[in-house]
Amino acid sequence: MSKVFRKIAFITQFGLTILVPTCVLFFLGYLLDKKLGTSFISIVLFFIGALAGITGIWRLIQKELKNDEKDVRNRDQAIKDAGIPASCEKKEERKKRKGSDEGETASDIN
Repeated sequence: MSKVFRKIAFITQFGLTILVPTCVLFFLGYLLDKKLGTSFISIVLFFIGALAGITGIWRLIQKELKNDEKDVRNRDQAIKDAGIPASCEKKEERKKRKGSDEGETASDIN
């Protein structure tokens, strides 16, 4: 369940990472344009905000990829510590899944 929440948080953070700097800088440019009587500052700051958002997304993706690599390394280390050979890992998972499926089927029949 925690993986689901982690992915939902990632998607939310992804949207906010690009939306917030873009909107804030555009609004700041709009106020400056109004005060100075110009019409280009908001456009320039909009693109700067979008660039900042894209840079933030790049960093966010790199961080997520590093976390995924750590998860894989931790899982592999746990398998080694448990003494399960890599060739048996999938067999063990299939047996567990098959056993739980049979249990559900038996309870559904009764």
